[in-house]
Amino acid sequence: MEGVALKSTYGWTAIFGGGNGTDDFGFSALPGGSRGNLGDFLYAGDFGHWWSSTSNDDSAWGRFLFNILPIIQRSYYDPHDGFSIRCLKD
Repeated sequence: MEGVALKSTYGWTAIFGGGNGTDDFGFSALPGGSRGNLGDFLYAGDFGHWWSSTSNDDSAWGRFLFNILPIIQRSYYDPHDGFSIRCLKD
């Protein structure tokens, strides 16, 4: 599935049979977790959150990878949330 194909081959916690991916596309997604409301970092090793470049004043698209599921979730999030970014060269 898409989530497994984008995840790094190391660094993900393996619970319930989940964990590392196959990195089929060289994206090497690592599970950086996210920053909580108090500035603390949560779920490093378990989840990966990344921002999209698409946003508006009160929300922005983000992508979410799980350690236990082989899917990619897409949803709107508060732009004050602390997610990872991935810089790509055109």
